[in-house]
Amino acid sequence: MKPLDFGGSGFEYFKIWIVNILLILITLGVYYPWAKVRNQRYFYANTTLEGRNFEYHATGKQLLMGYIIAMVFLMVVSIVQNVSPIGALGAFLGLSIIIPWVVWRSLAFSMRMSSFSNVRFRFVGDLKGAYINFMLLPGLLLLCIYGGPSLVLLWLITLPTSIGMEEGLLIATFAFVLIVLMVYLFAFLKNKNTHYMVNGYRFGQGQFSTLLETQKFVKILLKTLGLAVLILMSIAILTVFMMVLAGGFPSLLNIFSQDASDILAWLLRHNIEGALGLVYIAFLMATFILVAYFQSQVRQYVFANTVLNGKVNFSSSLTTISLAWLMMSNFLLVLVTLGLGTPWAKVRRAKLILKNTLVDVEHGIDGFITQQQDKQSALGEQIGDAFDVDIGIGV
Repeated sequence: MKPLDFGGSGFEYFKIWIVNILLILITLGVYYPWAKVRNQRYFYANTTLEGRNFEYHATGKQLLMGYIIAMVFLMVVSIVQNVSPIGALGAFLGLSIIIPWVVWRSLAFSMRMSSFSNVRFRFVGDLKGAYINFMLLPGLLLLCIYGGPSLVLLWLITLPTSIGMEEGLLIATFAFVLIVLMVYLFAFLKNKNTHYMVNGYRFGQGQFSTLLETQKFVKILLKTLGLAVLILMSIAILTVFMMVLAGGFPSLLNIFSQDASDILAWLLRHNIEGALGLVYIAFLMATFILVAYFQSQVRQYVFANTVLNGKVNFSSSLTTISLAWLMMSNFLLVLVTLGLGTPWAKVRRAKLILKNTLVDVEHGIDGFITQQQDKQSALGEQIGDAFDVDIGIGV
């Protein structure tokens, strides 16, 4: 296994990034497609495996039409949402219908415009799969998340003032079943999305394939939730400890029976704003850790079960600690520099992700690439220029 490598630098990318920002401002956003192309080409060109580099072949002109259509559509949706509640509902339904098509077209376009060692990538997933993965399944998950609690709330409204043991047990049972269902649906959605995208990727005539299990995603999610509970309990204990140090904590137990102004007065009287600030920082760090844990675990599982043409294997060595540290330090870097540190943050992320992305180069990848280069001409105009909608909106 050999890792990918990123040879760019923060200062080098900063020069491209700052010029892009200025030109976007001067042209009132019109330059954005060209800025995106410059960014993509820089990161692709500096990404290598065994001395072979990636390339991005799209042009600003190709992205321009899709960008204009996307901006006009978003403006129309924004206006319609402000006209009436019915308009907002119509706009939401319209977005729900068009987003799967946009994702499908964007995946096909971005892959077609990417190459490694002069061999193009492709995406051959069908439109039906896009609607199942990016509309139907997310819709079911949202229905479970918002519909279940809404039904419970409506039922509670119809109940008498006091809730008996039977009603309480029924509510607890329903809540448990709802949580289990949400966890499973989220894991099922993650599994199906990954299957759809990975199995739709092609490298020349070679096919990427993966075989994943929903149960594994369930385990990763449950471990993440368990870690969240442990972290929240630790933060709660830390909060109580800090309040004890601040003094007067026993009186806080009595003040909970008072209104919000009394609680605020207690906080100000004991000068614990700093302690609450530390608690907020702890919550922020906890969020980074939880996101890093889930992402790194999913990445390791997916990569370990992905193969190219049945012969080229992949692996991810990205750990929770390294990813969490990157997220925290990048957040501080961007915050302290008022955004000017963004190029360095993006380069640092690229370096970490790529050096922990491993490819099996010991089982004929050179011969495989040579074979795909020989077949490349057979694709002909199938990878020519094409109109498409670009969904990226960040610089």
